[in-house]
Amino acid sequence: MRIRDDRIAIICVDETGSEETVTYAQMFEEVKLYTAAFRKLGLQEGDALACYMSNRKEAVFAMLAATSIGAIWGGPQPYFGGRVASNIIAKMEAKFLITVDHHQDNGNSYDIMENLPVIVENCSRLEKIIIIPSKEETVANGISHIRNGIFLDEFLDSGRNLDGSIPDILFEQLPFGHPTFLNFTSGTTGDPKGVVHSAGTLITHLENIGFNYNLKSGDGLFQWCPVGWSMWDCFIPCLALGIKLVLYCGSPFWVRDGINVWDLIAKYKVNYSPFIPSMLDKLEKFQILPSPGSNLECLKVVLMGGSPVKVQNLKFVQRVAGEDTFVGILYGATETFGCFTGADMNLPVYAGESQVPALGIDVRVVDENGQSIIGKKGEIIFTTPFPGFPIYLWNDVDNTLIKKIYLSKYPGAWCQHDEGWINPETKGLLIIGRSDDILIQNGDRFAPADIYFAIHGMEEIMDYICVNQNREDGECRAVLFVKLKPGYTFTPELRKKIAFTIDKELWEDCVPQVILEVPDIPYNVNNKRLESVVRKIVATNQIPQVNNLRNPECLKYFFDRPELRNWN
Repeated sequence: MRIRDDRIAIICVDETGSEETVTYAQMFEEVKLYTAAFRKLGLQEGDALACYMSNRKEAVFAMLAATSIGAIWGGPQPYFGGRVASNIIAKMEAKFLITVDHHQDNGNSYDIMENLPVIVENCSRLEKIIIIPSKEETVANGISHIRNGIFLDEFLDSGRNLDGSIPDILFEQLPFGHPTFLNFTSGTTGDPKGVVHSAGTLITHLENIGFNYNLKSGDGLFQWCPVGWSMWDCFIPCLALGIKLVLYCGSPFWVRDGINVWDLIAKYKVNYSPFIPSMLDKLEKFQILPSPGSNLECLKVVLMGGSPVKVQNLKFVQRVAGEDTFVGILYGATETFGCFTGADMNLPVYAGESQVPALGIDVRVVDENGQSIIGKKGEIIFTTPFPGFPIYLWNDVDNTLIKKIYLSKYPGAWCQHDEGWINPETKGLLIIGRSDDILIQNGDRFAPADIYFAIHGMEEIMDYICVNQNREDGECRAVLFVKLKPGYTFTPELRKKIAFTIDKELWEDCVPQVILEVPDIPYNVNNKRLESVVRKIVATNQIPQVNNLRNPECLKYFFDRPELRNWN
């Protein structure tokens, strides 16, 4: 917020072709007005503000306003349905919600207004629901049915003085460790966990942007991630350095009038863009390439992460952007609100490997006894404190949960539950996949609990279990097994219904690529669904010896399934 001149701060683009430019001066005035309105309506230090919208400028304004007050920022992804979104907002104990009525992604229409009644019903602490109307019918229909609902313009007007002026913004002076950001993990045990970071975490991103990526004032960064994904927060520090954010609201695979994502990167002279491997897989598969008139000479840096990176991903980017573009591989997580590894443009990049650790990070691969190993597969741990680590987990009394999940397996080290190995020749880190029950598909990380939450209410389904399947080339997919209630048959129509339900409640990339029927689901004697056992059967096509299984006879139903055995 220190830059307040006429340099371009934000360029907003969406799938319909709409375009808007915001200068740093305009952004400051907007944030000042948002802050005044939030304060007028009672948002205070320590309160939670939830955001449920697509990748829009209003999210940036609201986040900067909230953090100036000392409020906590977070929210669900805009693709989530009402039940999943309300679950996250309720967990946040949010005082305010800011949302948009509608958005489009890959040509699909997401009507958030339909989800608001569910959110209102399940989130009793919400005092105000601020709605950005993007469609005329939203204003025409009104929002009287949304308890505590208020349109954005009315909300902003409430912050003005009687003479129409805007009160000066007051930046609360708070400790380094004051909670600022709340992001929810995909979850490894039970429900997703709320990871809380302080404003001090942003130091790591300023270091990345200014030093590792070598971005300077006037450069442009292409940002396609919406709120609800920690990558959205990661790039906000660009605004402190005079770097313009190109906010793209939509799918990277959407092509309008022959214009695709590469053409947008060329048009706005983007210097840096993050990608995930599955995104590049689809861009290559669909042959989405720069148009003949597009020039990507400004694109200096492309960094990939989110899941294991394949050789063809690097080759595709080099073919599209040219060999002068630096293509790096990052490894990070929601828990770190950023990356464990960095990028060094003075060193060679080896396919599939992260080059170097992030500044201040001691990355090790260890065996089951916690001994460092090189050239062998093991578990990845971190043995030094780091500003990017969370200050705590939301509602984790006495830090019991954070210690149990991340700090107990290897005393004195943070364990992210990922497997990898260090190349003895290059010293690069290659990420193999998760060592726990997390699901990775299409570059997204989500939990079995997310899938269970989505389909739990389906009348046809008695029980379910969802696991990840990994291929040798690093490709991952989710596999869902369902047990039906008596009287129902697993038909193609039912499979489509299950997929549709998950798409509606979560989003399309979370729909398991394989959905199969089984007569029973394995549980241990403590009545815990055993994802780890099923995952092992899927991975090895062998039935392991398990001593505490309540119904061991059911394991045969997961063994030697041709739909899984023949994946290549």
